[in-house]
Amino acid sequence: MLLLDTHILVWLVARDKRLTQQQIDAVTDPDNLLFVSAVIAYEYTHLHNSDRLPIEETLTDLQRILGFEIINLPANSWQAIDTMPMIHRDPIDRMLIGHALTEDMTVITADHHIKQYPVQVI
Repeated sequence: MLLLDTHILVWLVARDKRLTQQQIDAVTDPDNLLFVSAVIAYEYTHLHNSDRLPIEETLTDLQRILGFEIINLPANSWQAIDTMPMIHRDPIDRMLIGHALTEDMTVITADHHIKQYPVQVI
């Protein structure tokens, strides 16, 4: 189960060269289920509505194009966040990490801060 970070959504639609081959392979593998945390959905929508994204597609457009499911943040993910070191101070990314740890998911991201946590990352 793959959990997509905000910039990965943008990069996939924009076919950005910063995507690694491993990330592309993971996302396009039909055996992998793609998910977007509700906190990432909120962040994407906020950035889109603020005209702060390099693409025009709405989150609904991205969902149709990429085929991911939006899932709620587990209520108990705060426990994972509570015990995390403050390597990364971005609350959205900390919630994403907590979500991935609680649900045993792999995060697709290029964020070097997230890679410093004990979470599976591609």
